[in-house]
Amino acid sequence: KMAATIRQKMFPGAVYSTFIKFINNTRCHRDVYRYFSSSRVCTVADAATDDNTAGSKITTESCVDKSTADILEQHHRGKSGHINYHKHPGVMIEKSTQLPAPLIKALQILLEKYPVATHSAKVVKLVRYLNQRQPPVTKKELAEKTRIVESKLRENENINEEENEAAMEKHKKKVINRLRHSIYHWKPIQYDAFTSYIYLIGRIASDYSILLQIFTEISKRDVDFKPTSIFHYGSKVGSGIWAADKLWRTIGEHYCVEESGHMNTLAQLLLQDGNQQQLVSCISGVHFRQFLPSSAEHKFSVVVSAYMLMEQPSPADRLQLLHDLWTMTDNYLLLVETGTGAGFNLINEAKEFILQNSQRQSEQFLPGHVFAPCPHDKSCPKLREKNQPCLTESVLRNVDFTSQKLSEQKSKHARYSYVILKKGPRAQDTEWPRVLHPIKSDRHVHVHMCLPCGNLQHVVITKGKFDKHLYGCAGHVEQGDRLPVSLSQLTTTTSSTEQQPDTSISATSDNDFDNVNSNRRQ
Repeated sequence: KMAATIRQKMFPGAVYSTFIKFINNTRCHRDVYRYFSSSRVCTVADAATDDNTAGSKITTESCVDKSTADILEQHHRGKSGHINYHKHPGVMIEKSTQLPAPLIKALQILLEKYPVATHSAKVVKLVRYLNQRQPPVTKKELAEKTRIVESKLRENENINEEENEAAMEKHKKKVINRLRHSIYHWKPIQYDAFTSYIYLIGRIASDYSILLQIFTEISKRDVDFKPTSIFHYGSKVGSGIWAADKLWRTIGEHYCVEESGHMNTLAQLLLQDGNQQQLVSCISGVHFRQFLPSSAEHKFSVVVSAYMLMEQPSPADRLQLLHDLWTMTDNYLLLVETGTGAGFNLINEAKEFILQNSQRQSEQFLPGHVFAPCPHDKSCPKLREKNQPCLTESVLRNVDFTSQKLSEQKSKHARYSYVILKKGPRAQDTEWPRVLHPIKSDRHVHVHMCLPCGNLQHVVITKGKFDKHLYGCAGHVEQGDRLPVSLSQLTTTTSSTEQQPDTSISATSDNDFDNVNSNRRQ
């Protein structure tokens, strides 16, 4: 299985036979694994699959950029002389988040009035339903699905058009029945008072953690950014208000739009410490509305849409919503959806829509670029090469709402898909790769990354062959973090070598095969 995989990726025919002989003679999977996991071979393999070997990749000559090295030497070195890499500049993901103390206090007061112990099953049911939610099926998708189901039934039943009407009518009923069980039946969610309260219990912790993590990345990377206004579309119970207030105290206006008046009431109660009689809000400048404002007249520093693309009845409505939100954006537009394939597809559709319209550079649609998570404006390489969605996880300390003191439960992982779009052209400074999947082991780290050139790379960063700061940073990255490395540009010599993989790989492979066999015999 490993031989077939490696052959598909990098081996020409002549070298493959040598590789098979090596496998049969060695009988040592550890040596095979070490050889084919080396960064040199991975780099050549990845470069051989790229057209014109455009872009830059991590090699053994790569190191952290100068600014990061200075920060590590000056601010992360302890009294013993060792450098602490736990909070290097590439760390974006919070290890764990918990709800603010004023919010927990307000929740306690609400739970005393409306106990939730008897509704725990309904909370689980609603959360599961929201996580499995999909967008409505388009007419084109429905027609294609109908054609596939009908063709399969015709093959199994051997029905032709010359059959009598009774048989054809029976066949149509079978097609409709199959479609009912295979197509998602989308319908808008109506949040009444009870459903809104169940949503509060089931989702406030995860919504707060996810939005806080996204806001944290903006505040870490754009230190000078001080927003004065923020627009929350689909504000629900106000999780985004609390998350934004924790990072930016410069915000003077929180404009919240939520169709459900019951959701707005709960959000307002949380801001008033759970007391309806209290007129003073712990966060000032919060306004609740049930309809979108005019996009031409209102501008906001940050615009947030959380789980609202899934609630649009058609693709045309989604694109119109994106156009309105982008028009209202002064700096950053944040789009968040569930951590599923359906949620990622909506985020990817929104990203492509904004970028394609940005290329026109009209007065009504100002250009922009992807700020996060992608370090580029190209199509998603993970979807293109592996047909997998690009998702992110947030670690949160969940709250036990069935206890009177709201004690903390074990850490919980909330998966989501998101994109941050920023107005204006992309900065000229070097982007860092985004970590997709790190695997940490003794004295080496496997890092799967999304590169600024729009490609994927898997590199094994070892303690002996790589820069010490790069190895230290790689040992403390998680999924969603950035690796602060100055990427090595592929030189002309390297490119010419990679354009002829038969000779270069074969020559080096034969020598390395002999060396590994020799070491094995010793």
